[in-house]
Amino acid sequence: MSERRVDTPFFLRFAMALGGVFGVLGTGVGLWGLFRIALADGPFDFNGDLMSKSEFLVVAVPFLLLYVLACVTAGTASWALWKQQHRSRVLLVALLTEFVMGDAAMLFLAGRRFEVGATELVTSGLFFAVVVSLALWYLYRRESVVRYYESVGQMPTGQTSPFA
Repeated sequence: MSERRVDTPFFLRFAMALGGVFGVLGTGVGLWGLFRIALADGPFDFNGDLMSKSEFLVVAVPFLLLYVLACVTAGTASWALWKQQHRSRVLLVALLTEFVMGDAAMLFLAGRRFEVGATELVTSGLFFAVVVSLALWYLYRRESVVRYYESVGQMPTGQTSPFA
């Protein structure tokens, strides 16, 4: 008897579409930005401050690399959702982690460079805490999503490896 798959929940379909766009276009834009920075001589304008190429590389390259990594993760998660693979949930959690890392890095830079106050730091921290909590609840506690992942986690009859 064949096993019945559960329909993909709405927000997972939305994540699949959005992840596909960011996976393709976002990765291309991020790599193009890295290429342009590598070829440019400087000085670079950073929020009204002129910076040398070496100063700008210290600021921009880590963010661009994290951006490209997040876009690749989004694209990979989108593909895993399209193929109804169980690992899509782990990839979505990895993407959330990358967003939090990016926000923390931006706050660190903003605090050092622009003397951002405690109100902005707390607001951003609370915002990301709520977003991450809701996303984790959705992925691991929402009944329709749990049922979906239980159905895609089961291997077809006769298959002994999830990689076959």
